Amino acid sequence: MAIEVAFMVAAARAAVKAQVTRINDLNVYPVPDGDTGTNMLLTLESALNETQDKTYASPEEASKAVARAALMGARGNSGVILSQMIRGACEVLADRTFLDGETFAAGLEGARERAYSSVREPVEGTMLTVMKDAARAARETIQGGEGDLAAVAMAAEEAAHDSVSQTPELLPVLRDAGVVDAGGLGVAVVLDGLYACVTGQEIEVPDADPDGAPDLEAIHAQEEAWGYCTEFLVDGFDGDVDEFEEHIYASGRSVFVVVDDDVVKVHVHTQDPGAALSYAGGFGRLAGVKVDDMEAQVRSREREPRPAARLGIVTASRGAGNRGLFEQMGAVVIEGGQGENPSAADLANAVGETGSSTVVLLPNNKNIVPTAEQVGGLVGARVHVVPTTSIAAGLAVMVGYDGEGDPEEVVGEMREICESLRAAEITRAVRDASIGDREVPKGAYIGFLSGELIAIEETVHEAALVLARKIVGEGADVLTLLGGEDLEDEDLERIIRSIRDLDEDLEI
Repeated sequence: MAIEVAFMVAAARAAVKAQVTRINDLNVYPVPDGDTGTNMLLTLESALNETQDKTYASPEEASKAVARAALMGARGNSGVILSQMIRGACEVLADRTFLDGETFAAGLEGARERAYSSVREPVEGTMLTVMKDAARAARETIQGGEGDLAAVAMAAEEAAHDSVSQTPELLPVLRDAGVVDAGGLGVAVVLDGLYACVTGQEIEVPDADPDGAPDLEAIHAQEEAWGYCTEFLVDGFDGDVDEFEEHIYASGRSVFVVVDDDVVKVHVHTQDPGAALSYAGGFGRLAGVKVDDMEAQVRSREREPRPAARLGIVTASRGAGNRGLFEQMGAVVIEGGQGENPSAADLANAVGETGSSTVVLLPNNKNIVPTAEQVGGLVGARVHVVPTTSIAAGLAVMVGYDGEGDPEEVVGEMREICESLRAAEITRAVRDASIGDREVPKGAYIGFLSGELIAIEETVHEAALVLARKIVGEGADVLTLLGGEDLEDEDLERIIRSIRDLDEDLEI
């Protein structure tokens, strides 16, 4: 059964990936932030990664590992509910040795039961309803004397899609927006994948989006302040779970508190994420903290769509000035940098915003590079990561970007620029320190070139000249300078004049 679990998770993931954009585009409930498909895909990715190159001693061990991985990787309302569906199904499969129609139906019933029990106030017309209707259809097929696995899976799949079509009748916000429920469609797509898995068929990829776009104005007519989507794990939980749960439920909306041994997963929409995190920190070690500004997500979804370039580009950046430069050069910009790394889902959403079938990703920070490399598995577009590690490097690489050029040629040129770059930075020491074998006094200006300490000077001008001499001596043709918010304009102009004196042919 461990092999069957792995195959079914892989099939569900493949089916959702094929329709992730369609699911995202339908997302209006509980927040129209356009990430339901991405969150469900990330949850399945986490469960799938658990099964890769693993062997298990028993179906019970495999099922428990997959269920826990899904919970740990769950993102958003839809991801947490999906993780509980996976958990419920795995609990049934744990003591089974053979996958037949009866086992499949029992797994869906377990998924339904776990999902409903994870929500304090279940709302019909959502993914909960779709799973309930699918489980009922599977059970009735068994009761009707048809125990064939393919027949049971087909009944569940068809019932799920029928249920999705009825969601606007159960949830007014869907009816007003003119769409079906995104999470419900996600469940039906998961069942598409499971049916394909048990019958050996290929997973179909839709040619076009048949559902249309939601009417966001109708949603805003009844909106509340969205606040912040706050998610975290409490590892090594020590305390009264009921008391903890009551406090979290009182602090916001769309609350999920899921317990798995000594780990508690929390999802809450709140106006004060800091208070929720501070409270939870008293019960154990916080991990996997993610806070998203939902109002900003909703606003970004309302922007007029840009014309899709032949080659799109997404870049991480911080600061209004840097953002403006990247946007002028044609990039979709996502907030990110040292200490503020965007998630794979954030980057995937930005890739979708380009509307392009081929997209370049510039991380502009070494800590974002590994996350950027995950994005290709989450989107339908072909993604090329050019591993820039600073904003200055990103701007330099943008010189080679041509949105209407041949994607392979443009990406190749951008990679060549990236490989030839040397990135330097200057900052000021906030305390006495030792770096390698050099002593750095508090207040000194320190300059790094490709991570190596090169300059320790009394002024920013002197530090800049030390770095510039090193760069010019290595034969640089172009030098890009970015001034931070603490650098006065006259100091920057003086630095530029001094560097020009070093090499009049250097392009600055």
